[in-house]
Formats: sequence, C-alpha cells, structure tokens
Amino acid sequence: MIIHGALSVATVGRKEGTRVERHERVAAVVAKFFHESRDINPYASADTMRALDQIIRNGLADQVARAAGAWRAIYQQQSRIVGTPTRDKPFASAEMMAVMREFKQRADALSSLGSRVHALPAPSNDRVFHRIRDNDQLLELLIAMDYQLVGIAEAIEQLAAALTLANAKELGVQFSLKVAELENLVRERGGLLSQVG
Repeated sequence: MIIHGALSVATVGRKEGTRVERHERVAAVVAKFFHESRDINPYASADTMRALDQIIRNGLADQVARAAGAWRAIYQQQSRIVGTPTRDKPFASAEMMAVMREFKQRADALSSLGSRVHALPAPSNDRVFHRIRDNDQLLELLIAMDYQLVGIAEAIEQLAAALTLANAKELGVQFSLKVAELENLVRERGGLLSQVG
C-alpha cells in the first residue's frame, strides 16, 4: 500500500473494501517513526507491523534518552553555579542544592524510562499481528495509540530543545505530564498486544 501524504487510506488487506479511516494518522505515524519505508503501509502485514513496533519503541527510547541528556546538561550547569565547597563556604544554600538534586532526579528518571521503553517485550509470532490486522476495531485502536505516541514524542522533543536553566522549573512540570502520558500509553499499547496474543 503506497501512502500519498494525508490522503492515503490504510487498507489492511483482509477483504475487499476493508479500510481504516485514519488517513492523516497513518501518514503521521509513518513520517515520524517508519522512516525506512515511507511508501509502505506499516499496518498492512505482520512483517511491517513488527518492524513498526520495534521502530516505535526504539524511537521513543531514543527520544527519552535525548531528553535525559538535556536535563543532565542543566544539572551540570547548576552544579557549576553551586561550585566546589571551600573552607569559607563549605555548604551551598539548601535551595540551590534542592534544585540541583531535582535536575539530577529528572535526568535519572528519564534515563531509566528510556531503558524500560527500549526493553519492552514484543509479540514473538505473526499470529498476534494478524489478529490485529484482521480486526478493524483492534487495528483502529492500535493506529490511534501510535498516533498519540507521535504527538507525545514530538512534545518531548520540543520541550528538550527549549530547555534552559532559566526555564527548567517551568518546563519541568510539562515534562512530568508528558512523561506520565508516555508511560501510560506505552503500557496500554503493550497490554493490547499481549491481550491479543
């Protein structure tokens, strides 16, 4: 199935006329994650669905890892501001130390999340993907989840790109919300694949 931008239709190939009316969603998922085969409908076969599953998990894990790197850079900046203890000033202010610890905790939490996403189990046989592909409701749900993951990945990418020491406190709240969304959706997606299997 060739994707023609936002006008493509995700024909799953189960029977004549079977379609998933999510044109822009399939195109968005392909554009964001399935870079290797932009002309392929990743939901059309077990092979391409398995490949997309792997690419999404790897892509999300890399995205989270880059966000962790951004927070680690902010932590290092804050560390330089705090400075090295001296005889005259052996302790930094409690407030500055608390901020520094918060930045490190965010970086560590994101690194851990990236590792967990990367290591998520995937279906080991074609049967699971065939069942989803051949069930309009399940396929619709999977495409919707993947489309939401596109939005979350892009939001995390934008937040990481905009992160500075000056706005870290403000963006930290937004990071927490997006990370929670990502964790919940990845868990739901994994649950869908495991239940079908």
